[in-house]
Amino acid sequence: MKLIVISDPVYFKDEAYLVNQLFEAGMPLFHLRKEGFNKQAYAELIDGIDKCYHDRIALHQFHELVLDFPSVNRLHYPEWLRKETAAKGQPIDVDNYTLSTSIHHLDDMEDLIGFEYTFYGPVFNSISKPGYAGIANLDFVLPTYIGSTRVIALGGITVEKTQAIQQMGFDGFAVLGAIWSKREIAISNLKLLINNNKQTSTKSFN
Repeated sequence: MKLIVISDPVYFKDEAYLVNQLFEAGMPLFHLRKEGFNKQAYAELIDGIDKCYHDRIALHQFHELVLDFPSVNRLHYPEWLRKETAAKGQPIDVDNYTLSTSIHHLDDMEDLIGFEYTFYGPVFNSISKPGYAGIANLDFVLPTYIGSTRVIALGGITVEKTQAIQQMGFDGFAVLGAIWSKREIAISNLKLLINNNKQTSTKSFN
């Protein structure tokens, strides 16, 4: 299954340094989401990440920064932005970039044209947002008719729950709290997730 790490929603000192360490430890994909950041601060964080990793970064905000960082070729459209863009009749560039998005209802899958994968959740109770309840029971299984867009589980995912995620039919999982809630052991937690995923996974995609 695909493993994706979503950035800590808040800035912290030496963040780029830790992100580089996570990449060195094998982090496959990094979704950069910083609500409340201005464009300059967002760009400075990207600039602090080694260029050799830029093609593994997906931007949640300030998509136009791909002009300044040409190796960044992944764009994430949050649900609100995807719907707003569609309502305005604006085209989404599906040729030059790998696109991802988010949904909260499986019925929205039919609207996802040109997106490689979508986040869906929270599957379990959120770690980073206490009180944000999960939508799936352990006997939940994704329906088989939902289309070609890959579905990535999001919310409350820990090492112990990755096997359940696979059994539910997800193509991958995204983690946030499992990495950033204890930054001092972020690298160790990432390695545990990677190793466990290798042992249990039967699905993969680039």
